Amino acid sequence: MASPSTLTKQQKFKGGVWAVAFAAVIMVGTLTGAQLKSDKQKEQAIKEFHQVTPSEQIAMLQKQRAILVDQRTALQKKLDVFKERVRERHQAQEASKKP
Repeated sequence: MASPSTLTKQQKFKGGVWAVAFAAVIMVGTLTGAQLKSDKQKEQAIKEFHQVTPSEQIAMLQKQRAILVDQRTALQKKLDVFKERVRERHQAQEASKKP
């Protein structure tokens, strides 16, 4: 193989193209594998969910609902604090504009 200093521009370009092509193939393969694994995990979770009794399903869904309600409450508090800060900022700007 030739040393890097003796390579022509065309050879360097071909090498770069091959490197990019290999990187693209590896990235696509990795993403595809991750997507397939995720899909299989979802399918398994759905199968497990359908195998439990309806009363257990209801309990699981109620537990998930409680988690989501708690998350919504926390986000609503953050939003309220943000809106209050914005309101205070606007009031301060209005007060500074008045002579």
